[in-house]
Amino acid sequence: MPIHKLVANQPHDLTTPIIGQVIPAPEPDPPPSEPNLSEKNQAAGELSDALRLKHITEEDRLALRDQHGRWLCVHRRGYGDWGWAYLGDPDTYSADIVPLRVRVDSARNEMFLCAELDVQDWSLFANGDSSKGEYVFAGWKAWENYPHLTFKVAISGNTVVNEQEVPAFTLGVKLGTSRMVLNAPGGSWGWLKLSPVAGLPTAQVSRFSLHKLLVPVSKVAALIKETWPAIDLGYRQFAVDRYYEAISDQHARAIWYNSGLASYRFTPEVFDCDDFSLAYKSQASKDAYERSALYPYAVGIVFGSNDRGAHSANLFIDQQGRLRLIEPQNRNIHRASEWNYQPFFVML
Repeated sequence: MPIHKLVANQPHDLTTPIIGQVIPAPEPDPPPSEPNLSEKNQAAGELSDALRLKHITEEDRLALRDQHGRWLCVHRRGYGDWGWAYLGDPDTYSADIVPLRVRVDSARNEMFLCAELDVQDWSLFANGDSSKGEYVFAGWKAWENYPHLTFKVAISGNTVVNEQEVPAFTLGVKLGTSRMVLNAPGGSWGWLKLSPVAGLPTAQVSRFSLHKLLVPVSKVAALIKETWPAIDLGYRQFAVDRYYEAISDQHARAIWYNSGLASYRFTPEVFDCDDFSLAYKSQASKDAYERSALYPYAVGIVFGSNDRGAHSANLFIDQQGRLRLIEPQNRNIHRASEWNYQPFFVML
């Protein structure tokens, strides 16, 4: 049975010699018959126009889309620290959509994809090195005997996004002496595979584009109402822009670190919960400006009350279309529905 070894305290280091516990490799092989969605899905939102590869920065969190309109997803049900990768319809499989950090080496025509899950970086691996083809999985540990995937980028035709034709690209990789291409079967979803280039019909070659995930104001309103049905807010009480840019948990915490709030302590009246949330929201706006974001980040302020009094925190919308809450006093993140207060004011 193939094995992988875990590297203690160095989940991102794939060059240091592998040491540590030996446990079974990803099983079963092949993946399950279909993704088992245990979470309720939210509509994923809308995509920006395709980004030119030369304009992508490592600070961007992106969605990878194929020519059929499916997005890169990771199926983790029951696996924990790894999951099978697949392309899925964004409305049906939004719970499995993963935000990506992308690095492009233009000189070598290479692309590195890194998914953000559980506030960690998950790399893509091949489940072996057979010249006949392999499935692709994502994991955050260092995996021995499984190829860590760095892709060769080749511009190949166009794909239609937002009613416009944009240049698309293929993602290739070399396994041993074999040239492979990243693709997935047709339909509303398909497991990602590395298939031999030789003999693969053109119609079965996946062509990709990269986008930012945008949240229209109508979705913001729907999410707030679905999360807190008793809330009664006028349209202009909570949002003033047409679109917002979704962010990941990891990005939300990065904003917190950039804000400097770690060095502030709760001071009644002078710097209490509302001041923490206002400072966090201000930092989100500054970060969006400094990174030349297409739209403001989907970050806001929420005020609520319960039997013990009132409180303020920050909310945001992630790439899975979920309403999340970050406590600006300690950077803790959880579902907005788990907040112990009934909101009476929300502002993005």
